[in-house]
Amino acid sequence: MKRMGLLLAALLCAATGVMAQTKGPRPEPQPSNKQEWTTALSRKIHRSLRVPRPVAGVSGVKTAKIAFVVQKDGSITDVEIRESSGVPQVDESARQAILRMSPVASFSPDMTGETEKIVAPIRMEMILPNPTVKDAATGLTFTTPAELQTIGKADPPGEETVKYNLGATTSGRFSEVPGSSLCQVGFRSWEKDNPRYGWSQEKLNGEAMFDELVKPLRASMEEGGKRVEDLQTINLHNAKGVEMLLAPTAGPDAETARQYVVFADTPTGRISIACTTTREATATARPVFKLLAQTVQVVR
Repeated sequence: MKRMGLLLAALLCAATGVMAQTKGPRPEPQPSNKQEWTTALSRKIHRSLRVPRPVAGVSGVKTAKIAFVVQKDGSITDVEIRESSGVPQVDESARQAILRMSPVASFSPDMTGETEKIVAPIRMEMILPNPTVKDAATGLTFTTPAELQTIGKADPPGEETVKYNLGATTSGRFSEVPGSSLCQVGFRSWEKDNPRYGWSQEKLNGEAMFDELVKPLRASMEEGGKRVEDLQTINLHNAKGVEMLLAPTAGPDAETARQYVVFADTPTGRISIACTTTREATATARPVFKLLAQTVQVVR
């Protein structure tokens, strides 16, 4: 399993400027002004971080915002997670880093207050182990989060080149029918006369081409009797995708049924992801579906 990388982003969204230093082999000199103090603080936060264990199905840069108060003597109090990264292990690692570094340098002469309130955005890059599924013919590759498992492969004629069915590993979280397919991950190869065939990923990710992906998809969903409740962009490795949450506009399940879908164009074809859930389960199901989507790529 590959070791997770670790990145610390620019810190501090508080009253002070920016960031941290740490004790090295020798004691650091007392900061002479606030800028030196914040630089020392940033370095010490960076040095205090510890890499959490790998998390199944989690990849990409995750950011946890940690709020804390520094007293005049350098002691740290009131440490709390202001904004979760969505990954409990990342949140706790960031929180512990702040607790671990106390005390920091006492205030410099130009810092006249008794306390400094700080919010530090701490970024960690989570790198997945080797992918669990790779389709030999198309290069479609994805890793299932711990909550999902691949349960079979389907080849619908004339619709997609390949499609994999995924189910839940435990019952109840997604309000799914036991044993049923919860998600489908698919890939449709371009015909050689398709305007997108062979284009660079950079060009496909451009605003004009992305609009050409989003607008017809949205119109198609609405014409098919589905209301777009939410629409966002999502990164599938280096491919820019569209993420939508859909609800039926009519029928017995109109109030309760929801569908999570993602589409992204690559130089060789279109990736598609579709997962079913309910309105009540969306809050817990959508982060899992998103984790799945962020692992999908085409590897040749």
